[in-house]
Amino acid sequence: MEKNADKVWSNCLKIIKDIVEWQHYKTWFEPIKAISLKSNVLVIQVPSQFFLSILKSIM
Repeated sequence: MEKNADKVWSNCLKIIKDIVEWQHYKTWFEPIKAISLKSNVLVIQVPSQFFLSILKSIM
């Protein structure tokens, strides 16, 4: 069964939505878009360099 990037990201968002506060979800996760899924690696697109910096700092 092949999954596309949008479906995988949608499933991730469902989990994230249950874990983080609503405002954090809206601010930090909703703007992220799925780009591709290859070899079980999901590539996402963030809206700015600032987003990228924040996400890198919390990982």
